[in-house]
Amino acid sequence: MQSSFTIYNQEDTFEYFSIDDIEDAAEYLTDPSSFRSFNIGLTELLIKKGYPGDKDNITELSEYLISKLRKINSSIGNETVISWFSGIHSPKVEAGSRNKIYEICFALELTYEETLWFFHHVYYDRAFNCHTIEEAVYYYCFLNGLSYQEAQRIIPEIEQAPAVTTNAEKSANYTQFVRDRIHEFESVAELKEFLIQNKDNFNTWNESASKTLNQLVLELIGPPESKATIDKLKQLINEKRNKHTKTLTFDLADYQNCGLLIKELLFDSQDPWENPADSPAAYIWDGIKDRNIKKNTFILERILRTDKICRDNNKIQIPYIIRNNFPSRKTMSDVLSKDKISVSKSYDSIRKMIVLLDFYRFWANEKLKKGYTDFSMDMLSDLSETYVEETNACLYQCGYEELYAGNPYDWIFLSSARSENPLKYFRELIGEL
Repeated sequence: MQSSFTIYNQEDTFEYFSIDDIEDAAEYLTDPSSFRSFNIGLTELLIKKGYPGDKDNITELSEYLISKLRKINSSIGNETVISWFSGIHSPKVEAGSRNKIYEICFALELTYEETLWFFHHVYYDRAFNCHTIEEAVYYYCFLNGLSYQEAQRIIPEIEQAPAVTTNAEKSANYTQFVRDRIHEFESVAELKEFLIQNKDNFNTWNESASKTLNQLVLELIGPPESKATIDKLKQLINEKRNKHTKTLTFDLADYQNCGLLIKELLFDSQDPWENPADSPAAYIWDGIKDRNIKKNTFILERILRTDKICRDNNKIQIPYIIRNNFPSRKTMSDVLSKDKISVSKSYDSIRKMIVLLDFYRFWANEKLKKGYTDFSMDMLSDLSETYVEETNACLYQCGYEELYAGNPYDWIFLSSARSENPLKYFRELIGEL
């Protein structure tokens, strides 16, 4: 199920690629008509599934969907449905709203492919998180055309059955393993037997995502042994400052054991565009003085070059899909906590963190490797393709949807990747927002 929004948003990632286009890009992102809203997407879905009435009549649309929901004994209230079509409210992208989206899909008798589209292109979250028994059952039901009522009979039978102890080895990407196995089942009995035998494996989630996030953070902040190198750098700068010496010379090769954040800081200190007035010593000192470079605050402020979103992202007037779970100190603390991420259903916050950190990792490496910040358009075209391919592969490995230009959060990174200076463009766009 494809519509003009997908093509429109994809084309517009090439429209605002210049640093001079930042204000226009920000206006595009904050314009409600730029991206598919939930009420528009829901209306598209009803029309696709045979809704015969007036597509502009909120009452008719609401009554049609409500009648479908009542047939499956949905718990969604009438006022909620009306608020969706009127655009007053949309389902929040959080665990508590996911079952409502599934109820819509069951009520409208969507196919598996249509359900994927609705989750990805309208609700802006992934469908079928098969590390929960409930969604694993839903996955089987949509693959095989079973009803919501049948799903509700199967789920308690599995949950109430005693766990079976097995010696089966747990796959590194357990969610994908479950999906692959469910594809093979030819009966509900096979599904129930598999899920009952593997009940213990559904107690912890997001293992691939957790591993990926920890690897990204390590690349950004550097290994433990880099602390000694940074301490020597601070001592060197202090000596220069005490002697009132503005010059500071150093070889970037001496700091290869440091993380990307420090290496970029050192690189930028010698770049007249990034540091037009201050001496390198003053620039570096301003970036690391009294800072713990292992803290989430330092990581986010160096990536974003602003602390405003880190402190309070609820007061910033940008679209909900961008603002919701935008990487902050709290969301970063939650997704990097082994105990919290292992039971977290906040898939949106985990995915957004991966996208942010991976974007910085890719373009900071390219910046340092090339030794300059502005890329030629020919070079940029190849690099942008590589970036998208690598990020999509990373997201797939973690069980998430690929980058999608119709998602305003993803659009920021796709548009930035088309710019002649992706990191600068990204940071200025965030600042503008």
